[in-house]
Amino acid sequence: MVRAENDPRAPFEQLADDLRERIKSGTIAPGEKLPSVRKLAEESGFVPVTVQKSLGTLRNEGWIFTTGRGSFAYDPESPHSPTAPPVSAEQFAELKAQVSELAERLQALEEQQSDSADS
Repeated sequence: MVRAENDPRAPFEQLADDLRERIKSGTIAPGEKLPSVRKLAEESGFVPVTVQKSLGTLRNEGWIFTTGRGSFAYDPESPHSPTAPPVSAEQFAELKAQVSELAERLQALEEQQSDSADS
């Protein structure tokens, strides 16, 4: 990955997208240790703080996990991996919409129950 100056995405998004694709494609195998922040910065041309932000994004999305030994691609067989597989932005948006709908239905039921108790 080399930084693309004309790319409209933020630098950390460029690197996160590249690493995510490498994990999806198997170029970075499940459980494989990612290069160090310093090495990723050298390879990509991004500053270390940008690399760290990219790794944080991938960690939050579940694509990688970090231990005291470094960052690793998600591996469901590893005892150190998160228990849930990574979800896409589309899947997350759908889950968020479902939770919002359930919250609205719960509120309506609570209001209905409150109205019944008041009568």
